[in-house]
Amino acid sequence: MLVRNPLSPTTVGVPPGRRKRGYFIDAMVAFFAAAALTALYVSLVAWAQQPTLLPWAFAPLPVGAILPSGWILGEMQTMALGLAGHQYDFYKFVNESRWLQAPGTGGTDYSPLNEALPYWFNGLAPLAYLLDDARLKDQVHSAAGIVLDLQTKDGWIGPEIPSERNFWARAPFFFGLTQLAEANSTWEKPVIDALRKFMDLTNVMLRNDSQGHAVCAPGFKCFWGQTRVHDMIISIQWLLDNHPSDQDPLLWDNMNLFYDQSQYKWDEWYRPGVFQEVVKDPTTKNPAYPFLHGVNVGQGLKASAVIRRFNHNDSLVTSSMTAVELTFQHHGAPSGTILGDEIERDLAPHMGSELCTAVETGYSLAYLYHTLGTNYYADRAELVIYNAMPVMMTGDMWSHQYLDQPNGPWAVMNNKDHVHPDGPFLFTTAHRGAATTFGLEPQYPCCTVNHPQGYPKFVTHSWGLVDDTGLAHVLLSPSKVKTSLATIECDTAYPFDHTLRYTITSSRGLDLYLRVPSWHVSETSSLTFGDSTPAFLQPDPVTGMHHVRVPSGSTTLTYTLGARIRTEPRANNTVAVYYGSLLYALDVGQANTSSNPHAYNDAHGAGIADIPFPQARDYYIYNTTAWNIAIDPSTLEYHDGGSELPSPIFEYGAPPSYMTARGCEIEWALYLEATPGAVPENRTCVRESGRYRLIPYGSAKVHMSELPVVRL
Repeated sequence: MLVRNPLSPTTVGVPPGRRKRGYFIDAMVAFFAAAALTALYVSLVAWAQQPTLLPWAFAPLPVGAILPSGWILGEMQTMALGLAGHQYDFYKFVNESRWLQAPGTGGTDYSPLNEALPYWFNGLAPLAYLLDDARLKDQVHSAAGIVLDLQTKDGWIGPEIPSERNFWARAPFFFGLTQLAEANSTWEKPVIDALRKFMDLTNVMLRNDSQGHAVCAPGFKCFWGQTRVHDMIISIQWLLDNHPSDQDPLLWDNMNLFYDQSQYKWDEWYRPGVFQEVVKDPTTKNPAYPFLHGVNVGQGLKASAVIRRFNHNDSLVTSSMTAVELTFQHHGAPSGTILGDEIERDLAPHMGSELCTAVETGYSLAYLYHTLGTNYYADRAELVIYNAMPVMMTGDMWSHQYLDQPNGPWAVMNNKDHVHPDGPFLFTTAHRGAATTFGLEPQYPCCTVNHPQGYPKFVTHSWGLVDDTGLAHVLLSPSKVKTSLATIECDTAYPFDHTLRYTITSSRGLDLYLRVPSWHVSETSSLTFGDSTPAFLQPDPVTGMHHVRVPSGSTTLTYTLGARIRTEPRANNTVAVYYGSLLYALDVGQANTSSNPHAYNDAHGAGIADIPFPQARDYYIYNTTAWNIAIDPSTLEYHDGGSELPSPIFEYGAPPSYMTARGCEIEWALYLEATPGAVPENRTCVRESGRYRLIPYGSAKVHMSELPVVRL
């Protein structure tokens, strides 16, 4: 059909020749107009079909936008002055790492996975910038500069030569790089350039028989990278979210290849008949071992949510909740972490849990809340960071445990040569016997290098962005947040006290969202603007967020959460006792001896005498009062010690609040002659009943947290 050009001269009264030429011009104009419309249509279709990542429920803020304050600032400063902040000075698995040497030229690590420096870097990068600590920044910049300078011509980052390449350890190192790029703009270009070059190589490797992922050199366990593939995908999504480019189609291809080529998919594990509620074979011979390894599980809890962001499969929302619920129902500790002496076993209170598991679980739960927005995840993230993590470190943070037990009234060297009847992995009573002691690298070095990420990741996920117009306090703690929307300071002793005071400065008003934990007591919870009358909270039933419209200018408000003592049933008619986000444990007293720190593979030797920091010690802690106590929960009383907090707060005897309860000693046998065994059914008092003290779990380095119930 001829389309008449409305701008061409009229043909009325025009000679035939000229009229013919006019129609020719009109036809040409029509052709090009139609072509332009077709091109526009094709572009619109392509735009509509362009893959996108699903949005966050609460979008994370860049590293540095949120800063710690109050007691958590004190904890992080102590961490910087402790083992975490000095590993680059003396710890051979960090400062002599293979990552800092040209590939194939030397260096050291505790495993061929070469994960030590990446683990350390993942925690130190945000710690340095959240504290604005010049010394730590220098360490981070030094390590980053050396590693990026050593990037190979084909794009590989890390120490492995081509025949040894394994993707796994890149994931935590890339976490550190992306956090560094967010915190310091001068690192943005070198980090992005390096990651893009690496991603080009990644695509080649994955398309060449899945090299480095499904196919590894002899002696390498590819399942580490496969079960943790979502951590690599998070860094790819960081590029897509923050730095879109013409490489995006390749990045999408890499995400799909990583996921498709992994034989270990967490959404397929958490299914009836597949997930192992009871692990009958707790050894590496169990075909499901990659899904049973405690640290893998802690990292894997977020896997379905990561995958859903790019494949848009909403069934993974349910998969995420199923994963968390099944894990903690069958293998969860009262402190919020996952029970697994290397391998998940059961709910026995003598089971241990790695410090690595605690920090990875805390990060996964925070990620789940930011991604999916269900309050349950945030509740659990606070639980693990306020209880499971600090209990495993001495107050000065120079020493830590490899494993913590829910009922662990002593943390001493076990010299008995036990072989656990169910396999080799009950580290609390077998192997080298150092798993529950506090030291430089008890049992194995992974937790030495991995634990520093705990507090920094918690702080960087403590606030989130809502629809680009609002800010949400996601994980409650003392903090400061500064964005283009507003500057907010939260002054609080939470979780030791439940009043949070906000000072907000905004030039155009703000939608503020305050998370209300599910344990709150509604009749004693309120929000007050300035000196106005307190108003009751109205949290969203899913997210737990209470919405407040804050006017422009400077505003103060007081947020009060009501709390009460609550108990949760545990196995064998025992209870765990909570107040707010804090778990309370029986105070069994504390005394210790110490020695020079020992190498993990020489736990019974003379110790290392040449470490240049005398604060580095191994500690053997034991109880000074009875541990075999049953309590009457109906007699529990909470004693509020106020909001003045010493620093460090998680040292034994430091938290001001405590509980008391009536109880008595009972007969209670040991397990393998080394640790409290199964709680006896017979609760007959063998001593006259009395009143016993319970203290915050994080400060009770030796403790009993699953307490038998008696009625007195």
